[in-house]
Amino acid sequence: MNRVVRGATGFWGQGDAPVPQVDVVAFKTACHVAARSIRATVGEVTSAGVTPNFHMALITAPGIRSTVLCHTVLPVVAFVARSPQAGAPLADFTSPPAWADAFELGGFRLLGVEELSMPLAAADTSELAEAELEQVRYWHPSTVGELMFNWWD
Repeated sequence: MNRVVRGATGFWGQGDAPVPQVDVVAFKTACHVAARSIRATVGEVTSAGVTPNFHMALITAPGIRSTVLCHTVLPVVAFVARSPQAGAPLADFTSPPAWADAFELGGFRLLGVEELSMPLAAADTSELAEAELEQVRYWHPSTVGELMFNWWD
């Protein structure tokens, strides 16, 4: 069973200790290291705000167009087939490309399609804070990926 850890939604409640934030500079650095390894370029890196709860970067080279998502709380990255549309659930996760090891070297865990597409009902959510569980009940994400990478406010 896949365990969803505290902070996965990006929320915490009043009185909860704030969750640490992932360093966006570390994410940008990993993007550039990965891009250099395949002679690609990094397009604009969009930092998370109130929504979404993830940073996003586009890495391009001839024949390559990869959108990389970085969670704001957990040091994890995921790849999607298309750039996300504001407010829409993310459902088109892809496997990390062969050149994604630069993210692991930068301290990020690569999330695969199997983990992200797992039905939330099959995941262990016992570590989530009460404020996170409230958000889950309100937004009704159907997969672990929808819970982890979201536009909730």
